[in-house]
Amino acid sequence: MNLHFETWIKKQNISEDSSRLFDESFLCYRVGAYRAAFLMSYLGFMKCLKDRLLNSDKPDLVDEKRWDTVKQSLNDEDVWENTVITTTQESDRATSQNKYYLISSDLKKEIEYWKIKRNECAHAKNTIIGYSHVDMFWLFIESNLMKFVVNGGKEGLLARIDKHFNSLYVDPRSDASYLIKDIPLVVKPSEIPEFLKEIYDNHVSLHSNPEESSELFWRQIIHSTDLNVSNAALEFISSDEGVFFDFITHFPNKLIELNSHTDEFVRVLWKKRLFSRFYISNDNFWEIVCILLTHRFIPISDLEFFISRLAGCISVFRLPNEDHTKILKQTNLFSIIKKQLFESGKLNKSGIGYNTANNESHRIIYYLENVALDDVVVSELNELFKTFKFGSFFEMMEQHIEDNPRFITDFREIAKNNDIVLVEFFAEDIETEMQES
Repeated sequence: MNLHFETWIKKQNISEDSSRLFDESFLCYRVGAYRAAFLMSYLGFMKCLKDRLLNSDKPDLVDEKRWDTVKQSLNDEDVWENTVITTTQESDRATSQNKYYLISSDLKKEIEYWKIKRNECAHAKNTIIGYSHVDMFWLFIESNLMKFVVNGGKEGLLARIDKHFNSLYVDPRSDASYLIKDIPLVVKPSEIPEFLKEIYDNHVSLHSNPEESSELFWRQIIHSTDLNVSNAALEFISSDEGVFFDFITHFPNKLIELNSHTDEFVRVLWKKRLFSRFYISNDNFWEIVCILLTHRFIPISDLEFFISRLAGCISVFRLPNEDHTKILKQTNLFSIIKKQLFESGKLNKSGIGYNTANNESHRIIYYLENVALDDVVVSELNELFKTFKFGSFFEMMEQHIEDNPRFITDFREIAKNNDIVLVEFFAEDIETEMQES
């Protein structure tokens, strides 16, 4: 069974070198070698801070010369650990702010305490070191690792994001996950939502070109395994109506995770936005619809109105796929379509019937593919084809009969049982007729 801290640290964005040091610590802890366990954990923590410094741009309060010296020392096997400790203790004289990290003076003092314990372990001093010391140090790391944000690294990360999406320097289609992993290293967890807003407003939106690259970038953010990032993304999406609609259009499943602060946005979505031409023609239209229905975002009192509007959205733009259709069959959508197309008599209304059939061809065929025939539908189609000889619906109907032999068998059976005299189109075999022509 994994230790609590062992499970936690494996979920953090740390290097393989740091992970190996912590793994050694866990081995030592399990056999009671607590001095070694503490020392390995301490080195693992120091290595985490070293990696953050090396992966960041120059902190705001450090001059170029000093920063070059620090980076050189961090790459020196003999002095890197002392250099890391020094960076946790150096403060700006004017502001008392740590020069390298956005940490408090209390946290600086805690680091000094744990350094003393490190020396007691490393130099075999006459001090008892037990499992409780290791446990307390692990709690310290768990509580404070995310607080060691490099001061000024945010601007550097924004510059690297801009460069990544500038095709002059980098193929924008290349993986941007290395940038996303650095977000928690340069921004405090509480400030990540605002940082994401800064990225979206001024650097990379879902409408940036090439769009597929920007979509992949934001997909990686909202699905990040780092909960500080993915939860911040949900908070950011929930903060603005326009941003909410942008993201739901691209990532419909996020509707399920968003909190109650978006109730008003969701209502505007299904009452108005969803039925605009932009949404109806969008690849994710039916996915959004089915999520709204499955998760009962729409009040029962409004469901009939919603389904009625939905019935008119089945068109050449986007047809529901098989999974979507299964969900739609649980509503009265097909009853409404039947009423609109067949029970209304509009297919055979003088002067407009042919145009209606051609305009509604995709909706009619979709209905026929998913609902069993009855006397009303057979009668209306039979009447229509008395004089209907060409057009898009005529061709689609021919193809439907050819692809579904059972359809014409059922059609003729229902006509016979209801004393409906079949017109030539339905009386003859389409396949034979096409071969003869």
